[in-house]
Amino acid sequence: MTYVLVRVSNPADWADFHAIRRVELFEARGRFGIYNDNHPDDVSDFAHPFLLKRNGQALGTVRLDLFGGGRAAVRLVAITGAEQKRGHGRVMEALVTQEARTLGVHTLLVNAVEDAVGFYAKTGWEPFEWDPSELVNSPLACIQMRKLL
Repeated sequence: MTYVLVRVSNPADWADFHAIRRVELFEARGRFGIYNDNHPDDVSDFAHPFLLKRNGQALGTVRLDLFGGGRAAVRLVAITGAEQKRGHGRVMEALVTQEARTLGVHTLLVNAVEDAVGFYAKTGWEPFEWDPSELVNSPLACIQMRKLL
């Protein structure tokens, strides 16, 4: 199995990126009709959107948002429903960590939904309050975490 973390840049990758996020992070949680394929954060200078692919098939999404000062947030992490619980998330987490190091990041941050906290803990993350304002008006309960690289 050959995995790659691809920077999203072409129309086909953008379509896969949005489809996975829309289905897994919104519709699977009962949130229909609110996902925005044209959210400006996805194409901002600070944002680095990625697709996890295996043998050419899109399996997952992650966006790395650079804050400066060696800090970055991991955002909108999703693996397609049919491929969950097969180790792809661990592979994607390792690849995005490697990408973060390449970009000069020494501290990764995440707002982890409660059912993902165990996954993050197993891959080296720890609870850490980094910006409580990020959780205001969040439709999902999240725990803030960090990973020191």
